[in-house]
Amino acid sequence: MKSRAAVMKAYNQPLSIEYIEVPEPRGEAVVVKIAGAGVCHSDLHLLRGELPGLPTPLPIVLGHENSGVVYARGEKVPEELREGTPVLVFGGWYEVEYEYTLTGDQQLSKTPVWPGIIKYNGGYSEYLYVPSYKFLVPAHNIEDLAAASVLTDAGLTPYRAVKKLKPHVSPDDYVVVVGLGGLGLFGAQYAKLILNARVILVDVREEALQLASRVVRLDPEDLLLNASKVSVLDEISKVTRGRGVRGVLDFVGSSKTLETYLKVLGGKGVYVVVGLHSPLGPQIPIHDLVTKEVSILGSLWGNIKELYEVVDLAKRGLVKYRELVVKVRLEEINNAFEKLERGEVAGRQVVIP
Repeated sequence: MKSRAAVMKAYNQPLSIEYIEVPEPRGEAVVVKIAGAGVCHSDLHLLRGELPGLPTPLPIVLGHENSGVVYARGEKVPEELREGTPVLVFGGWYEVEYEYTLTGDQQLSKTPVWPGIIKYNGGYSEYLYVPSYKFLVPAHNIEDLAAASVLTDAGLTPYRAVKKLKPHVSPDDYVVVVGLGGLGLFGAQYAKLILNARVILVDVREEALQLASRVVRLDPEDLLLNASKVSVLDEISKVTRGRGVRGVLDFVGSSKTLETYLKVLGGKGVYVVVGLHSPLGPQIPIHDLVTKEVSILGSLWGNIKELYEVVDLAKRGLVKYRELVVKVRLEEINNAFEKLERGEVAGRQVVIP
């Protein structure tokens, strides 16, 4: 079957809208009719050739953040995933079982074949071929299936990152959330919901801070800081009375953010890096690492069990996602990337094929 799609043929070139061939599903495979596909910053990095370590084949259809309905299925797909079933597509696909896949962290596989990134076409398309029904999460009773596509990455990735802080953070502790893009806005919600912590939300864009004030349940002790207008180090020191914060969630991951926000950690503080903005690391403060017993952790995406949990929170209205979404047509994909690159996107753009 044919599918209209936005095809990446070369780095730093506009995507081309054309028709591609979609394999017929056999065995465990499924074809999903796409409802929505989130526009992730990782896709922009791929388009610009800034993630050279990933074996991305060209041409390829980008888009690893997908939702839709089952359109066709192989003979081994269970009846509960019959045609018409609404689903979210978990993106951490893999081919060979390995230590981490066996223990539930599929996204850490040594044989990743992520849609729109490694080997398989992604969801900037009318239809998406999924090699196994096991990568689908039923999405019954989701109010906006297209918008819910963002739960598979923008919603999932910060969920895993915030859970890494849970053993270390008490309700009277402060947690700093750096970068209020799609992931950071979810991360701020989880910091309140899961950690029940006080939060300091930081960005350099006023529109991102305004959106955060509307979607995050803020308490009087919480702070919104525009890092382009105030000294975040001074403001954080003031509100914590010099104690520092217990946790930092860095959704930018640049040398500048790490060098800045490692300084705000108090004793036994934990810094979780999620963003991949810069391939060059900062100077690590070894003295603080030892004398204050601070920790630096990485966090990659999330596993499929965690996606089920995120979907449950969304269904129960405990995490907001529709308010973060701006829908764009498939034909507008190149303009969507340009806006993302210029920093003009508050929240998450979702492509509607």
